[in-house]
Amino acid sequence: METDKKCETVNQTDDGFEAKDFEVIHLDNIYSVTINLIKDKVSLHDVQVEGVSLFDIVKSDCGSARICNDFKTNSLDPNTITIGFLSAYKWSQTVLGALPLAVAAVNLDPNLLPGLKLRFVTADIGRARPPLPMDKDSLSLRVMTQMRDMGVVAFFGPDDTCHTEAKLAAAWNLPLISHKCAGAQGTGGLGATFARTLPPAHKVSKSVVSLLKAYGWNKFAIIAGDEMTAAKQQMDAIKKLSLSNGLVVTAEHRFADYIPRHISRLENIVDQTYDKTRVYVFLGEHIALVDFVNVLHRRGLLANGEYAVVAVDDEIYDPNDAAITHADHLIQNSSSDVLAFRQVLKLTPSHPTNPQYPMLCQMIRKLSATPPFCVPNYHRIFEDTSVPIEAAHLYDAVTLWAHAATAATNHGLSLTDGATLMKLLRPTTYRSIQGFDVNMDNAGDAEGNFSVIGVVKDPNSPSGWSAQPVAAFRITNSSDPLPEFVGGSQIAWIGGKPPRAEPACGFDGKCTLPHDPVVLSAAAAVAAALILAAALFVRHCRYEQILDSVLWRIEAKELTFITTCNKDSITQEVEKKRAHTTIASYRGNIVAVKRLKKKNIDVTRAVKKELKQMRELRHENLTPFVGVCVETGVACVVTAYCSRGSLATVLADRDLHLDDMFVASLVADLLRGLTYLHDSALISHGNLTSNNCLVDRRWVLQITDYGLHTLKSGCIDTEDALMMEKRMLWRAPELLREPNPPPRGSQKGDVYSFGIILYEILGRNGPWGDTNLTNAEIIGRVRQPIGGVLFRPPLGGLAARPSVLAVLKACWSERPDRRPDVRLVRLRLKDMHAGMKTNIFDNMLAMMEKYASNLEGLVAARTEELLLEKKRTDDLLNRMLPRTVAEALKRGEPVQAENYASVTVYFSDIVGFTKLAATNTPMQVVEILNDLYTCCDEIISLYNVYKVETIGDAYMVVGGLPDRISRHAAEVASLALHILDAVPKIKMRHMPATRLHIRIGIHSGQVVAGVVGTKMPRYCLFGDTVNTAARMESSGEPQKIHISHDTYKLLKKHGGYHFKDRGIITIKGKGDMKTWWLIGEDHERRRKSLFRCAPDIGFNDRDMFNVSGSTSRSIFDIRDRARLSCGGSMGPGSALSSPGPPACACFVPPRDHHSAPAVSFCED
Repeated sequence: METDKKCETVNQTDDGFEAKDFEVIHLDNIYSVTINLIKDKVSLHDVQVEGVSLFDIVKSDCGSARICNDFKTNSLDPNTITIGFLSAYKWSQTVLGALPLAVAAVNLDPNLLPGLKLRFVTADIGRARPPLPMDKDSLSLRVMTQMRDMGVVAFFGPDDTCHTEAKLAAAWNLPLISHKCAGAQGTGGLGATFARTLPPAHKVSKSVVSLLKAYGWNKFAIIAGDEMTAAKQQMDAIKKLSLSNGLVVTAEHRFADYIPRHISRLENIVDQTYDKTRVYVFLGEHIALVDFVNVLHRRGLLANGEYAVVAVDDEIYDPNDAAITHADHLIQNSSSDVLAFRQVLKLTPSHPTNPQYPMLCQMIRKLSATPPFCVPNYHRIFEDTSVPIEAAHLYDAVTLWAHAATAATNHGLSLTDGATLMKLLRPTTYRSIQGFDVNMDNAGDAEGNFSVIGVVKDPNSPSGWSAQPVAAFRITNSSDPLPEFVGGSQIAWIGGKPPRAEPACGFDGKCTLPHDPVVLSAAAAVAAALILAAALFVRHCRYEQILDSVLWRIEAKELTFITTCNKDSITQEVEKKRAHTTIASYRGNIVAVKRLKKKNIDVTRAVKKELKQMRELRHENLTPFVGVCVETGVACVVTAYCSRGSLATVLADRDLHLDDMFVASLVADLLRGLTYLHDSALISHGNLTSNNCLVDRRWVLQITDYGLHTLKSGCIDTEDALMMEKRMLWRAPELLREPNPPPRGSQKGDVYSFGIILYEILGRNGPWGDTNLTNAEIIGRVRQPIGGVLFRPPLGGLAARPSVLAVLKACWSERPDRRPDVRLVRLRLKDMHAGMKTNIFDNMLAMMEKYASNLEGLVAARTEELLLEKKRTDDLLNRMLPRTVAEALKRGEPVQAENYASVTVYFSDIVGFTKLAATNTPMQVVEILNDLYTCCDEIISLYNVYKVETIGDAYMVVGGLPDRISRHAAEVASLALHILDAVPKIKMRHMPATRLHIRIGIHSGQVVAGVVGTKMPRYCLFGDTVNTAARMESSGEPQKIHISHDTYKLLKKHGGYHFKDRGIITIKGKGDMKTWWLIGEDHERRRKSLFRCAPDIGFNDRDMFNVSGSTSRSIFDIRDRARLSCGGSMGPGSALSSPGPPACACFVPPRDHHSAPAVSFCED
């Protein structure tokens, strides 16, 4: 290994194995490093261990080289121990980092495996890679076999189920320790080499029995839910352990598929058991527990503190959430909730007590994003994801094995003897990374650590009460298998003390009574009647008191409305998605506000009952109801805010790719919310559309605009006719036919609306596809079918499974009684949800990953479009300004004016242009100028010159700038001859018989060039040379080139040009000047110049220069195809660019048999 102690990848095969090698660094343990991290608040890079950062110890390169599959050929260090890790990466993304952290901790601890270093290989068994697709068990067997062949001495994992892997490890006599396997009770059936650090569900039974014994509750009843396999295991374990400890189960009941609508099941259970027990052990979901306690409370059984409930909850207690019955901070716990739950003790897995545990979780999250796991680190998603407790179990599994392996090596035992190694662990007590001790029993099962949560007084809580840990369990070294119950003095029992296990006279009431039984019976009957009447009266009063409470009321001053200009409160992206929604801030949370305009707002008893129902409705697929703000003339309904907008908005976003999992998740959310709504007191929705299905930031669909029909009645409808028609596109035919349909609609009507929404999700083309009918026409044909033919959205182009199409047709049935109910729809659409995880968090994380991947592709496409547009802009700018000037302007640099000592300026204009403009329309004039200048622009592209500008019929060109060249006069002269020859050949479209003639003037001298202005900047020339060139043009004659004496001298020096002396003439503003006519070029001299520059070309045939037409045309035809500028930068179209003296010429074959070869000439 390199001296920098870098974690490098040793092996990687097509099966996804990656072997990690960690250098042994002498340090007490990883916790001291963690303490430094927390104390100094630094990153992994900043902590140095013997000159190496902790991050480098557990970091590797993700792009490892692939090698052969034969692991036996790998040469391993005899002082290195290799362990194997099996996991489905996709479903354990924030757990994976615990493995390298644990391996680093072992290697950093000198007391563990001294003289050896630990190494690990990993395999992702969540998916099989082609060309070997296989199921999970087959893949596990294959990778375990290859790991064993490469020398792995212990296995860790896998997830969820491990029966096959444990059997295989036992057959090899190799240890396998799982951190997440939740198999059957006891691990004895899984082999002698298997253990697990995840406590099985039934292990809580010891703590339950210990609590019952501590309070002397030797008689109790068990209530358990059938929907949880863990509840059955817990129930059986508690009954078995109670029998051995002298406790009696007086009654046991089970219930299945509980939802709040079925609360009568719990009422029946209470009616059948309340006279047989005083203590209930409740095993079920939290929502069922809340209703069970409320049933006891309404029966008056908790009023005097004579009953108690011991509940088991598999969720870890969070000290940051001290709510008693609800997790939603927008709901305040009522006094009745607090009173009822003072008699409830809930056993939950203990919250980690290790003060360094949050920092360790941060390290685990970071390591999960590094090789070999490379979990995608989408900051908005990944950083907010909590680390599951399974990460701590994985860390404990590795360190627990390391202690056993150290003991084995100290006694000279083999690390490959799994049965012997497990004997060192069964039984044992180890200190978990969570900060407390955990027992492992003889079967290899961790027993866990549990806390008791109860209601205590809390002055910091609005209600004065909160749920907090009140007791715990301590593992003792005595022979008693039960943990010791510690604490319990803080519990606020209603009666001031724990209730008795049974009444003083027993449950049958058989006490010796000194009075006449008849009298006592009569008195008891009267008392019972009075008590019943009083209970009914109290119940009625309490109900009315609840109705009169204003927990639903929101004061207007508590709402801070957010306008679109408030950029600090809401982003522009959210504004676009929910522009139609009024948004406000309420108690630090963003909420949606819907205004209801009514003439008179009267909060009647019926309205209060509706508000009470709305507050009691809680489901993850219903938009939470927050409250109502009632002001004069306006009522505002306040609900939770969903940042991604409505389902219709999501479907209309063509940049968002919705794959099958996305679609299935949205449909599943909609069906779950609709099922809950139909089972609730609201019965139905009545206005279900894709606009009333919202999507929150976690991509969970929530139904909104339900309930409050009495409050909404009589509202002033502010919608226009088009909006009302559009809202009716989802309405069932039987409701469309009713003149006054019920506001709450019907369940079958909701099923029809669901069918339209499902069609909209699958097609993403609106609720009725690409039909050409208007909304009014669609509604009319649905209400009254033409010719008895039902009108429904077209299914022809819809890409969906036949089972889904069958469900659509069933939902759209004309007769409501033939439509399936929501539960049957969920059953028929079960195939759509194949492959989806039942765990809502895993499903949500997968959806967020797909959304992030879709955004990456969209950003890449937009970046490519931006680069293409930038290239077009640069090309346009380079046409308007010299390249060097354009580049300086793009960089934001000022362009300084520059002096040029010698340039040649060309001016030309059209002879008789004023008359031409007067006799033609402006459009015809523009066409003439465009044809002329297009021809001129094509010609100047063949020469090393720069076009300055065109003003009307004037055309200005300069040679020698911005690139300084010595041949500027020759370039401009040849250009002038070329243009002079070409212009008369231009035919005007509307005057084909008329020919254009131009005057040309040329002068050479000094100029200053610079950029003028910031808007539409122009590259302008200044100096007397410009004026003189203009005078040369204006004093010239048609179809002639008028040049100054300075230009004449430069051209004479170059040679090859023909002149005619014009003599001395008077130039306006200049006086008398000697001027010349440029009439042609000398082709023979140019040919000699060519061969003198490049004699190796070797063509001496004069015919190549003999071209039909005028003498001056031949050189132009040659220069049409190639040019050379010696001693300076090349112009556009040049093939050569070489500073210094000329040393070459360029030959280009002729275009056709009518053209001459093209040759670029060197300077004389």
